[in-house]
Amino acid sequence: MEKKELIIVGGGPAGCSAAIYAARSNVDTKMITEDFGGQLMLTDHISNYLGFKKESGQSISEKFEEHVKDYDIDIELEKVEKIEKEGEDFRVITTENEFISEAVIVGLGTKAKRLNAKNEEKFLNKGIGYCALCDGPLYADQEVAVVGGGYSGTEAALYMSEIASQVYLINAGEELTGEPITVEKIPENDNIEVINNAFTKEFYGDEFVEGLRYEDRETGETKEIDVEGVMIEIGRVPRSDIVDFVEKTEEGKIISDKHCRTSEEGFFAAGDVSTIEEEQAIVAASDGCKAALSAVKYLKED
Repeated sequence: MEKKELIIVGGGPAGCSAAIYAARSNVDTKMITEDFGGQLMLTDHISNYLGFKKESGQSISEKFEEHVKDYDIDIELEKVEKIEKEGEDFRVITTENEFISEAVIVGLGTKAKRLNAKNEEKFLNKGIGYCALCDGPLYADQEVAVVGGGYSGTEAALYMSEIASQVYLINAGEELTGEPITVEKIPENDNIEVINNAFTKEFYGDEFVEGLRYEDRETGETKEIDVEGVMIEIGRVPRSDIVDFVEKTEEGKIISDKHCRTSEEGFFAAGDVSTIEEEQAIVAASDGCKAALSAVKYLKED
């Protein structure tokens, strides 16, 4: 079985940054990822990453991939199913292979939260999606709902307003809580209707979703909205379920210190999957750098 000094899991800002710094330190590194860019691939445009005034998430992701491939890094485009501790080493199990390494950096980021409303799974990919950027073009000139009034929900509503004829922004809270600059733009769009204090209970339809029912939290009344598509954008959860031998928070974030070290020696966590407070691409990239330098130090001391 192939053994590496370091395996990096994830190809987002944290993973790509870690790979570059590990390669520059002459560490025998394998990078395992399903794609490059991570959550950036789901972002319409980015204007707060240093050096990029306004660029699509896909474009930045492509630049990350190009930069990583400038170095002698062994890259496997696979999904990691499990990471296990094996003596002093780690076993990384993918859908196709198994690999052994002396150290591991996990930078898998997060995945979309489920709403857990009635019939949500029934209509998954049948009118219900979790990525407006991915699925939005399917609903050109149609009426849609975006569930979620936070960062991802308000951004999704603005994006969908350019595609759909009508956007209903369903918010469980009393007011929108997204990035202020985004929230301020919502009223400027005549085809966005914000519905606050609305708890989404159920989706209905025949073969495909045809609408949703929500509870008006002020009156207790159940109301309906007929729509042809629903984007559920209520935030994300850490993709940490592939490892169970390190300490995590209640929400599943891998607990890490300022050097990206975890409760298991030789195992490092970087970016949104860890306990960093700011879930931003530029912070994740910085975390990847720190994780790689910490891993290099660990390997040299080993």
